[in-house]
Amino acid sequence: MKGFTLMEMLVVVLIIGILATVALPQYQKSVEMSRAAEALMNGQTIIESQNRALDAFGRINGDKGDLDVTLNGGNWSNNNSVYTTKDFIYTFSSTGVVATRTTRSYWLTFHNKNSTQEGQIVCSGSGSAGICDSIVQQ
Repeated sequence: MKGFTLMEMLVVVLIIGILATVALPQYQKSVEMSRAAEALMNGQTIIESQNRALDAFGRINGDKGDLDVTLNGGNWSNNNSVYTTKDFIYTFSSTGVVATRTTRSYWLTFHNKNSTQEGQIVCSGSGSAGICDSIVQQ
């Protein structure tokens, strides 16, 4: 007889299941890191724009009116102080911007020249294990 026995097939399925169990969390972590890197880039771009506005005007209102950059892929709130994308909510203030993850419980806080923590990026939240360490080291 040619072919596989039922036992051989079960062993193969078991091995594939074990490999998938090991690989899936790493894949999900990689995807989340990619999303967090996008927030990091957007946050740094916003802070650079806020700092340029502070240099030019000496003040900012904490909304998009002060920005000299265009953000794509999201929607602005009615008062132009909150920008929402699929993955993050960016809340503007006169001291920086906070990027809050929409489906996980972590956020990134970026500080501009008006803040006593100028230039710092703070990552925190209960869903931030491993993500914050990797982002802030970049």
